[in-house]
Amino acid sequence: MKAVNPEKILFIVLLLVTVLLRFPSLSYSDYISDEPGTFFYRGGKKNPEMTISQFILTQRKGPLQLFVGYIPYSVVGDYRNELAQRLPFALFGAAAMVVFYFLIKKLTGNFYVAFVSAFLLGTNGLIVAYSRIAQYQNLNLFFSFASLYFFADLLDRKKNALRSSVLGTAMFGLSFLAHWDAIYILLPILYFLVRFAKRHGLTMKFVVINMFVGGLIVLPFLVPYILTYLHLPANADYAEGIYGLADKFKNRDELKYFLVYNPFLTFWVYAVGTAIALGACRRSGTPSLFLAWFLILIIFFRFFVKYSGLHFYNIFIPTTVLVAYAMYYLTTLRAQLWLRIPSALFFIAILGFLFTQSYLLFVDHKVEYPVEDEKVLFWETDQMVQQDNIRHKTGFTHKRFWNQINNFINDQNSVNSETCGYITNEDKTLAKFYMDADANDTAQCFYAISIKRPLSLAYDHKLSNIKNKSTVKTFENASGEVMVRIYKGYSENQLEGQ
Repeated sequence: MKAVNPEKILFIVLLLVTVLLRFPSLSYSDYISDEPGTFFYRGGKKNPEMTISQFILTQRKGPLQLFVGYIPYSVVGDYRNELAQRLPFALFGAAAMVVFYFLIKKLTGNFYVAFVSAFLLGTNGLIVAYSRIAQYQNLNLFFSFASLYFFADLLDRKKNALRSSVLGTAMFGLSFLAHWDAIYILLPILYFLVRFAKRHGLTMKFVVINMFVGGLIVLPFLVPYILTYLHLPANADYAEGIYGLADKFKNRDELKYFLVYNPFLTFWVYAVGTAIALGACRRSGTPSLFLAWFLILIIFFRFFVKYSGLHFYNIFIPTTVLVAYAMYYLTTLRAQLWLRIPSALFFIAILGFLFTQSYLLFVDHKVEYPVEDEKVLFWETDQMVQQDNIRHKTGFTHKRFWNQINNFINDQNSVNSETCGYITNEDKTLAKFYMDADANDTAQCFYAISIKRPLSLAYDHKLSNIKNKSTVKTFENASGEVMVRIYKGYSENQLEGQ
């Protein structure tokens, strides 16, 4: 009888966790306001005054997500099919965790550290949230990890170094075309190249071929983009609002958003694990690469990024490796077996909790966090209100039947030969994507779309400020609770004429 292979078992566990957090109920939620950014013309009608190339060059992100988003559209012919649009991004998100596992295993030679690192990153709430929507982060992670995986070959061998470096350069170029966040892996890439150069030197052929491949992938987009960018004041203002010397005394939102996506133990697991890895770096065997990578990203985001949004997720990459080393160090101390077993069981319980937390927050939709309070074991999330000013609510479960709302209002306008507009208490960008009618209440008639517990966190779901309205349609969730109430209203001039 063959002995059980722990490495294979842990890898299977990682695959199961990755799949369970990314694919179930992928079509449940309506789009968030950022997702149409992955669609050509944001899923709307083509602007006859703007070519596709002009549209691409006026975006603030790389073009790769547009082409990935077009793949399912070319099959189903409808950007409003949430499952179809999200599926390729979820596949990239899942594949990224697998590549990350093999990357850390290659760099450390330790499958336990690789498993814990990938498990921690793959269950992080923000990473899970991104993997459940149609957006570029999944592409960034996959191609960045693939790039590092190939460049890591330069540490061990000279044979096939050119091939590995070219593949690494190509993957970096694709990551860059997904988003500028690719720059956050430049430190480890430089580390690999410097180590290789010290041992074997860099030939002119090596440098020229890599520069040619990188330029071939990036420059056809980057050069016209920069030329276009310089003539768009809005883009310059956008960049100036993000990058530059940050006010070191200004309160930052990173911790607030971290706790929105990881409300309970995650912060302390990361903080304590990182402290142990930093404090016992020699004894724990933590490679200096991850220590330097972590510290440089912390400094960069703290002092050179004015507003990070949710881009601070890049810090999680080296952080999870540090925490994994801390766990490995604590479970392999030269102590008696009866002391090491409880440590291992304790860490297994922590990992199990982190998986459960993300599953309840992002997959299970019996409770729609954050618009409802979620309970995980003994803890309950805090009530979230509009005054909390939570700008980014990504990847959470939230269904308010927007496709059906749009169909109903279109049908009513057609039957009644009207062109009624609409208003809503929900996020205006989200509503605009789904609705064919215009957003206004100044026409002869309008529909007031009242969303209960909207993502906007607006508290007045009854739209009490609107007079002379009557209910014409409701939509209920699986529990029979009315989540959408559509009223029909008329302008004052229309009422006076009746």
